[in-house]
Amino acid sequence: MKKATGALAVLTAATLALTACGGGGADDSSTAGGSEGITPAAGGECTEDLVGGTITMGEYVMLPTFMPGQGQYGIRGGSESAAIYDRLMLWNPESQEFEPKLAESLEANDDNTVWTLTLREGVNFSNGDPLTAEDVAFTIGLHKDPATRSVAMTEAMNVDEVTVVDPQTVEFTLGESWAGFPALLAGTVGEVIPQAAYEAAGPEEWARNPIGAGAFVMDSYTPDQEVVLQPNPDYYDGPVCPTLEFIRIPGSQGTYEAFQTGEVQVGMLRGAKFVNQAQSDGVQGFEEIISAGSIINMNSGKAGYDGVLTDERARKAVGHAIDRDLWDQRLAGGEGQPTSALVAESSRFYDGQEGPKYDEAEAKRLVDEVKAENPDWDGSLELLISDGPENVEAGVVAKAMLDAAGFNVSIVNAPVSQVTARQFTGDYEVVIGGLAPSDADLASTLASAMSPGGATNLTGIDNPELTAALVEFKAAADLGAQKEALSHVQDVYNDVLPFTVLANAEQYVVIDESVKGVVPTMSSVMLFDNAYVEE
Repeated sequence: MKKATGALAVLTAATLALTACGGGGADDSSTAGGSEGITPAAGGECTEDLVGGTITMGEYVMLPTFMPGQGQYGIRGGSESAAIYDRLMLWNPESQEFEPKLAESLEANDDNTVWTLTLREGVNFSNGDPLTAEDVAFTIGLHKDPATRSVAMTEAMNVDEVTVVDPQTVEFTLGESWAGFPALLAGTVGEVIPQAAYEAAGPEEWARNPIGAGAFVMDSYTPDQEVVLQPNPDYYDGPVCPTLEFIRIPGSQGTYEAFQTGEVQVGMLRGAKFVNQAQSDGVQGFEEIISAGSIINMNSGKAGYDGVLTDERARKAVGHAIDRDLWDQRLAGGEGQPTSALVAESSRFYDGQEGPKYDEAEAKRLVDEVKAENPDWDGSLELLISDGPENVEAGVVAKAMLDAAGFNVSIVNAPVSQVTARQFTGDYEVVIGGLAPSDADLASTLASAMSPGGATNLTGIDNPELTAALVEFKAAADLGAQKEALSHVQDVYNDVLPFTVLANAEQYVVIDESVKGVVPTMSSVMLFDNAYVEE
């Protein structure tokens, strides 16, 4: 019989206080349109007599590579990565707590600057090598190395020192107090990389043929199209039942249609229009409201960009030009969560924060002012849009609003994988994207997105006042102080505006009733180690 993850060691009181955040339990999810989601019933797990079957998941964006640090977000293939590697910690959205997984326990000192991790006994990688504290230390080093290009590099850099106490014990010394540290190990940094195997393979080979301690092993990999994983026969918490297939289907509409026809049994839906449709149809799934999940990124100097958006007046004009309520009507039938604030009202950090208001006259004034000082600029902006049908529609709506304010927008369409890659390399001027913060530790996500050198700083913004406000937010010791610090971040952000928020994002991972035992964790990543197919 497998251990119940929630029955493992309890974390410190400080951690539990931090992670007791908003979000409903079973049968509690809802959209702005009022349709209620149906959370799959808890209980049930893979046993020897249930082994077999295939579960196919439709991905919004495929995992770009199996290199360390790529599987942070469910919207970007995080479930593929977690299936191979497993994770040291688990975020439980229902109990709103962190729980050990590959770990046996995680404990902090009094000021949350030193954390001690104890590993489970008897855990091996799929090649048979034991998982040790040395591998954990090596993994942290990979995420801190800029050459790895981990999306969690900024968070990993908070770890000043990793001490291997013994083969099962690791001590993390942080540069500053961080009560939300368990979030680091519940994300992609908690996907332990076996040092000997990684160094023998090299990064290029590893990206296609990884080795982990997870419930599944690689069978076949076609980049940006399909990943097939087979059960790991030596999984520490086995048995493992199904074969897993992950396939790319452009857009939520296509994914939901594939779910309805039975082509996929699990699918990632994003956007109120499709989430509400699935919930109205009575389809079960796991919902997550993502603060600032829909944004317009504006290149503020990334990768040497020196165009008009390096002028904050042009960026503010974009922010004022967007009528978010009209945006919601056009793209979500009025059922979404339009906002210009960094944080959703459902967040435990929300305290009345507001972003820039829609003001077409002010947008026009700012555009005219910038044009007067730059006679060679005619208002031109290049808007990069991915090829999903709903994204193409969003591009048309954005162009209309921006053109009405005096911009002259040209749209460039590209496959979603290219759009994602171009955002990370700064090869764009304006692009519709989104943040993916977890309410468990909002501060580190915002710091990564808006601090110089941040792994998810896609705009290249480097503003000392904004950086200082983000440091203050991350260091805040209690919820009252965190709300106050976030309000300061919002005020400074409104002046700098590296991106402009359009709406919160609603994500819903639909689960066919034949699929049992799927468990959600942070950022809508699904864990399949207990999953099975019910005939």
